[in-house]
Amino acid sequence: MQQSYFLGSVTANGFRTYFSEQILRPDFYTYILKGGPGTGKSTLMKRIAAAFPDEPVSLYYCSSDEKSLDAVVLEDRKIAIVDGTAPHVFEAKYPLVSQELVNLGACLDKQKMQLAGDAVRQAADENAQWHQRARQYVQAVTALHQDLAQLGSRALLHQKLAGFGERLAKRTLPKPTGRSGSISFRQLSALTASGYRTQPLPPDYQVTELMDPLYAASDALLRQLAARASDRGFAVIASENMLFPEPMLEAILLPELRLAFSACSTIRQEQVAGAVHMHMTRFYQKELLAQRKQRIAFDRKATLALAEEASNAIAKALAVHDQLEAYYIDALDFDQVNRTAEELIEEIRARQ
Repeated sequence: MQQSYFLGSVTANGFRTYFSEQILRPDFYTYILKGGPGTGKSTLMKRIAAAFPDEPVSLYYCSSDEKSLDAVVLEDRKIAIVDGTAPHVFEAKYPLVSQELVNLGACLDKQKMQLAGDAVRQAADENAQWHQRARQYVQAVTALHQDLAQLGSRALLHQKLAGFGERLAKRTLPKPTGRSGSISFRQLSALTASGYRTQPLPPDYQVTELMDPLYAASDALLRQLAARASDRGFAVIASENMLFPEPMLEAILLPELRLAFSACSTIRQEQVAGAVHMHMTRFYQKELLAQRKQRIAFDRKATLALAEEASNAIAKALAVHDQLEAYYIDALDFDQVNRTAEELIEEIRARQ
């Protein structure tokens, strides 16, 4: 059984990820892969995931390149493998106790790389420039999102929403389990080269979609449901919309119950087939929204236009990154990478 996430997301302040929390879990052992682009990190992780086909595996994809794996977590074996290079730089805090560095850069021909030095530097600088442009557009999207959420917060019918949330929790959640619950963060959605995308859920999930153009009501309801589920002893996976100054909840998963609640909004318009739709505008004061109708419409339209430009810039960065990878691939000893992958798979098997 596999579930996919994004490792993180571009934000107004650069790349952000919660995977550091995973790496620091004392019950897990993490292999941190080092090496430049094109050194086989993603391919190695795909091979590891394929080596354990009947086990629960979490796959973390790159938001800049949706085909590329950034991390694999073998949940039952309590093993994680992650790309530890920029923009998500991870290091071993407790080397060979909780984490271990795997240097795929050792599989490169140093002489070939030095001969390609000028071209590599040029491509790397151009890639960084496109990512900087994407961040500039994201900063504008973030400002508009903040305005929409503030408008929503001012119009929010707090008491009505809180009462509804309590009734929904009682109707949806089983009785307390007697266990300690938890809330952990993983990224289901991210801005990518092809737009704002959400990783699919398994088909056996019952999904409720909160239709909310202003974010505030869905964020409040999701936080309330997450707290109630955790209080009753369930493990909650929460996903944030990173395109806010202070991220707002966009989805929660209850894996034990096969339940999911997610917000459909201005930026996230994908809908799950067969999902139950819950319209959140009833939890806003209609008169206040009517007074701000033009402003809301402008914010929403501008958000989509700017997000599209950010995605275009990410796509340009990806194209340059592919050129950059080619230089490393040309200098790579694939046999050595394959041996490293096989040794790592055998080591993981032996740890069980």
